[in-house]
Amino acid sequence: MHILGRYLTAVGCAIGLAFAVAAPGYADDTPGGDAPPQATPFPDETVITAFYTKQNAEDFFLPGSPGVWFLSPSGLNCGMWNWGSFGCSGDVPGAPPGDNHIAWFNGNRAVHHGWTAAIQFPAGQAQRPLPPLSYVTYEETLCATTLEGNTYCAHGPFALFATPQGTWFKGWDDRRSYVCNSYGTCPAG
Repeated sequence: MHILGRYLTAVGCAIGLAFAVAAPGYADDTPGGDAPPQATPFPDETVITAFYTKQNAEDFFLPGSPGVWFLSPSGLNCGMWNWGSFGCSGDVPGAPPGDNHIAWFNGNRAVHHGWTAAIQFPAGQAQRPLPPLSYVTYEETLCATTLEGNTYCAHGPFALFATPQGTWFKGWDDRRSYVCNSYGTCPAG
């Protein structure tokens, strides 16, 4: 009985040690598993809020239009409105011809573009630009402009990033979220 006790103690210690020193992995459904997280094109919001100039939301209000409205460096008409929804309209970099709205509306599971964004887009025409290296917040949404002329808007995990080279946005399908650039890089539905 004494040998059996030592054996069980040794087995128990080995199992405990195996769990104690197991290296954590990154859960991923890709073949090969343990893939590192994908790099994001979106700016770091902690850098924006620490080093950019915060603008007063009230300076961007329009009479008769809900929310905050500003012109992006590239001339997009951008806004943040009820419940933190946000979007831009105009010549969206990388969008197909005639596809001139991109937005996230509270309750949607992704940023989207095209006619579905256009029919929900509220009336509002910005009168003033958001200066470079500045940001504004409204109903828990943040929008910023970079020194390079890029425009970034986000509400939690929902984001868009308009650059001269294309527009990045957070998309979604029934399995996972993903980042798309200029509409052509989203996985086929």
